[in-house]
Amino acid sequence: MRNKTLVLLSSLILLTLNGIAQEQDTTLILSGQKKEAAFLSLNSITLSGGIFNPSLSYFNNTFLPKNHTSDRFSGNVVYSANLAFNLPVNFGARIGVWYWEQKVLGENGGAFNTLKVSLTGISLGAFYTLQYELLGIKPYLGLDGSILSIQDQYDANETILKKSGSDFVWTPFIGLKHEFKKKIVVGLEYGYNLGSYMQDVENESSLENAKISVEGQKIQLSIGYRFK
Repeated sequence: MRNKTLVLLSSLILLTLNGIAQEQDTTLILSGQKKEAAFLSLNSITLSGGIFNPSLSYFNNTFLPKNHTSDRFSGNVVYSANLAFNLPVNFGARIGVWYWEQKVLGENGGAFNTLKVSLTGISLGAFYTLQYELLGIKPYLGLDGSILSIQDQYDANETILKKSGSDFVWTPFIGLKHEFKKKIVVGLEYGYNLGSYMQDVENESSLENAKISVEGQKIQLSIGYRFK
């Protein structure tokens, strides 16, 4: 999964450089000439940070109580990067990556010392920017689909146990964005993850096939560079 993430990040960088080159080429066109608008063009690149609170209901409601652990998964920082493209009629598309992790502590003498769950998503989405605008702030809404890579890491009496898997989740979202001098764009976005994954989980002396929900709210602030 790390290799896939590195490939995607490299692709984002190459697409960004290509967008800059296209923007520079545009400045060489004489003002009297008209250039036909492309169906798909690079819009912006953004970095985001915020809070994501996935349910992880199996861990919070079953696994941790059975292991007499009072700590719970309750939300943590999420980071993401997106590359957005212009489509006709105020529509847009975006591709991105995001990462979230959180660790809970076990009880002294319990079955484990720590349990860390990490989620890495590679997303592809579409959005629509409303024509309504107030003080330069534009609302938008859309839907992302993410290929989700999951890793659980147990520290059980100095023995590290790792379990990994993958699944697909949906995230409908709404947001607000504002552009400064037509180049710098800042935004606020609210999304709600929909989905779950199946995983074999060790519980005392047995092995359970558990359905683990990743549904939850995601709120992020973003800042980026707008190409055109």
